Amino acid sequence: MKRLLVLAGSLAVAVSSLVAAAGCGGARKPSVVLVIVDSLRADGLGCYGDKPGASPELDKLCVEGVRFERVVAQAPWNVPSVSSLLTSTYPWKNGRGVGEVKAGEVTTLAEAMARAGYRTAAFTEVSWPLLQRGFQTFENTAGSNVFGDPEASSAAKTFAAALGWIRKGEKQPFFAVIHTYETHSWFLGKPAHHAWAKRELPAYRGKFTDWGIRDLASPAGPQVIDALLAAGPEDVAYARALYRGAIAEVDKEVGALAAALRAAGLDASTVLVITSSNGEGFRPELKRVHHAGRLHDDLLRVPLVVRWPGHLTPGSASSLVQLLDLAPTVLGLAGAPQEPLFVGRALFAADTGLFARFGGPRFALRDLPPLPAVAEDATFATLPSGQRTSASAPQLVLYSDWATLVDAGDHVELYDLKADPRQEKDVSDKHREVAASLREQLKRYASEAGPGSAPDSAQLEQLRSLGYVQ
Repeated sequence: MKRLLVLAGSLAVAVSSLVAAAGCGGARKPSVVLVIVDSLRADGLGCYGDKPGASPELDKLCVEGVRFERVVAQAPWNVPSVSSLLTSTYPWKNGRGVGEVKAGEVTTLAEAMARAGYRTAAFTEVSWPLLQRGFQTFENTAGSNVFGDPEASSAAKTFAAALGWIRKGEKQPFFAVIHTYETHSWFLGKPAHHAWAKRELPAYRGKFTDWGIRDLASPAGPQVIDALLAAGPEDVAYARALYRGAIAEVDKEVGALAAALRAAGLDASTVLVITSSNGEGFRPELKRVHHAGRLHDDLLRVPLVVRWPGHLTPGSASSLVQLLDLAPTVLGLAGAPQEPLFVGRALFAADTGLFARFGGPRFALRDLPPLPAVAEDATFATLPSGQRTSASAPQLVLYSDWATLVDAGDHVELYDLKADPRQEKDVSDKHREVAASLREQLKRYASEAGPGSAPDSAQLEQLRSLGYVQ
């Protein structure tokens, strides 16, 4: 009996040692790579419903990771949307990306990760002050004008720069952001995009055959809008094929990134996040083309995939979430303290069970109570003609379960996303009580948003460089 007790005690000590060792090994912080594919609408990927072919690598990551089916961006264009993503705040809180933000009003994800011991870097094809905050290394691979030299601005160049930095091999965990304009720039008519479109639609002989924005001295956005509003169904199909060609270029680089992480032995210790800033419009018959200035699902529903082999169980999540939930989610997976200025919610919870300690940390989707999602555009508005103009007041949209209410100030639009997922039929007149109830919910957000303010000269120059205004 005495020998059995000694043996049991020894076994307990051994198990405790193994648990402690596993806990120490599992406690090492993972690295995080956040890929933001500008202007990639969710249904631009095969795993979100597009026809297969353009995104095999991204579709593979959807299978290997957790795919969030209903993700709402906080704005229908990149500057305020990415600013909200990286600060976990609504656009009116972070200056909508172009306004001045005082110290202490917002914290960026890069700043929070740096405080948690991460080396931080961003590789982008565009830049603005808030985007750069907190990154020890920041490289704009496109230079001063993202559209100035289409050949110099590419996903290939941006991903290569990021991989060069990652391969430095320092022991300190890293947080890297890769933000590419490749999909946003589908309208530049790059040879690779046209080659894809011509393979996909070999019989097309319309006016978009060799189309591309060539007058880069003028803002690109209005030119894209004019071209799409005048496009027929076959032209729009070819434009969508150009867009798929741009997605295919990004897809190759994402595949190369994933392969490089595996080859470097970083796969199991790296959280890989794929998302977008906003979508893109291709519905001239509804006067919904390009992006910014309106708050419909084609511009606000974006993909979100989170992959961490061995630590996140692959699957899909149908709960309504927002891009501003991403920053607290990354902090949670990294084991970093939550940032009190973040308003989003961490989407995963740590498994604290005994067996989780042996294999390192494991996370499961949190059972979150339903909350509405809100987005805003206070900079642009879309006229009934489909043209874009400066906003006189903020537009807001509220997603509540499967209904959306767009409050454009002078009118509201109500859509039933179950019956009408493409938002083709405004039912606000038929369901006035529902519209009034949802608009009442929006009042709280509208009071926080406040009136829109005209951009100052520096902000206008920034918007000109991004191709949004004259």
